[in-house]
Amino acid sequence: MRNLGKHIANIAISLLGVCSGLSAQDLNPTVEVSRQYRGAMIDIDKPSVPMAVPDSVMRFNLEFDYSVFDSPFRGSYEFRPFLMDMDLAPGTSGEKSLYLRAGLGYTLHPELDFVWSPFDGKRFRMSVYAMHRSYIGKYRQLGVNSSDDGLFAEISPVSGRFSGHDMLSEAGIDGSYDWDKGIFAFNAGYYGTALKDTLVKRGYDGFDLSLGIASKDRADAHFAYRAGVHYRYAEDKADYSFQPSKVCMTGHDLDLDLSLGGSFPSGHSVAADLDFDLSSYGALYSSTAGSIALTPRYLYRKGRWNLDLGVKVAFLLRNNAEGIMPKMNTSKGQVVYPDAGITFTAIRKHLDLYLAVGGGPDINSYSSLLSANRHITPLYNIVLDAPLLDNTVERVSAAFGLKGNIASRLRYDLSAGYRNFANAPLETVVIDGLTSSAGLSYGAMQMFFTRLDYGWKSQDVDISGRFQYQGTDIAEKNRGMFAPAAFTGFIDFRYNWRQRIFLGIDCGFSTARKGSVLFADTKAVIPEVSVPGYADLGATVSYAFSRKCTFWLHGGNLLDMTVQRTPLYCESGIYYTVGLTLNL
Repeated sequence: MRNLGKHIANIAISLLGVCSGLSAQDLNPTVEVSRQYRGAMIDIDKPSVPMAVPDSVMRFNLEFDYSVFDSPFRGSYEFRPFLMDMDLAPGTSGEKSLYLRAGLGYTLHPELDFVWSPFDGKRFRMSVYAMHRSYIGKYRQLGVNSSDDGLFAEISPVSGRFSGHDMLSEAGIDGSYDWDKGIFAFNAGYYGTALKDTLVKRGYDGFDLSLGIASKDRADAHFAYRAGVHYRYAEDKADYSFQPSKVCMTGHDLDLDLSLGGSFPSGHSVAADLDFDLSSYGALYSSTAGSIALTPRYLYRKGRWNLDLGVKVAFLLRNNAEGIMPKMNTSKGQVVYPDAGITFTAIRKHLDLYLAVGGGPDINSYSSLLSANRHITPLYNIVLDAPLLDNTVERVSAAFGLKGNIASRLRYDLSAGYRNFANAPLETVVIDGLTSSAGLSYGAMQMFFTRLDYGWKSQDVDISGRFQYQGTDIAEKNRGMFAPAAFTGFIDFRYNWRQRIFLGIDCGFSTARKGSVLFADTKAVIPEVSVPGYADLGATVSYAFSRKCTFWLHGGNLLDMTVQRTPLYCESGIYYTVGLTLNL
């Protein structure tokens, strides 16, 4: 393991030397010091009441759904702390600020958001943050039910319910310091989940440290840089009903991102990006997986044209200890991938046309899989005799789209394209004796998609949403796996009356997901199984006593539907949450 680390360090240093002479002035100066898990399980419904801090920490629901140019497995539990705004906006007066949003109701969906900024000046900013989302109560018992004629089946409620909980907590400190030519950002925090159902009681504890630095985009600058590093140590401990002792899995995750660039006259630039990911596991598994990618780029920006033309060269690393079965992270990838984008401004400030081509590998770290679905367990894939962790390999992706606005009120982004995966994680359901359990498998997949993001904003009305179609060939290629839903989307409508009373309606929806179910012992398949679609309707009413204090009431799943964002797991139904927001 030590020798592997030395080899990896030597490779990283060599590549840094190669790319040190490359770069681009128009590199995005954003410093992302939070852990951005690779993947794509995007949530299709948004919170109906916006926060005064980034809403990425507000989602509690999971949704298996692919976005356009992310790797195909991520959910709303990714680690994204309350990172400071990095757009280099003018500093405030330096006064302290405090934000608190708390709610509780029936059934139990407690919520807490807390941000205290003791330092918020022009140069140095620092915040202490905390967030909690959870569900505590009954789950509907789900199983595979066949139709009367036996031609198809669906995963739907059966008799009975069971008690459980699903909790997420984050806390930490983040901040930034900026000067005339650059900005530095940091984050130190905790990320933890707790889960209990009929099969397992488990807890995951992760400790994170992130640092980032970037130059500012200035007219007189001919050199630009951006660098970030993130490290996490985590333990996942679980008690299984069929295991005599507790199972423990430990992990170390290290991510390094570096961009260097230089600009030339007449809008020409060159750049190089270096991305390095390494995950090492202990206790239950002893293995190491990593990836290193170098992407040289040529950039051109002049008039209506913006070109970013690059080629990604990526290598996958792995070290499975003897006796670890099945072997993990075995998919090798193809080394060279396209990475390019072209944008043409058809109508200035109103309409852009764009073309993007990409691809690449991802090691699918254990922490990123849990961030998408905490019901995935280390023991599940032993039953399947299949790897728990394997690499995503996206051979190529391409998308064409147009985005802009009409009268600065209606915003839109419409795109369509194609993705081809040699290997991708897909959700699976397995029957083992009298027990059904959900897990993860890997397989090849092609996808055609179209997506519309839209929004309308006026003085009193704010509407936002998304509609997405995805067609895949999973059913023809893979056994026991579920395809993403063909149609997904959400709409979020908010109306305010004199900035005093706010009314909101939100609805996330999904059509049925098609797939098949495996028997663990015989590997036989039940074909034509579906996870039914749903519409998750919510409503919100809030009253602002003042600019500093707001009372709010939210109702969720008002249609009392069986909402399976993760197969085999569905909360009890309608719920109401009442809360208070303070912004001091």
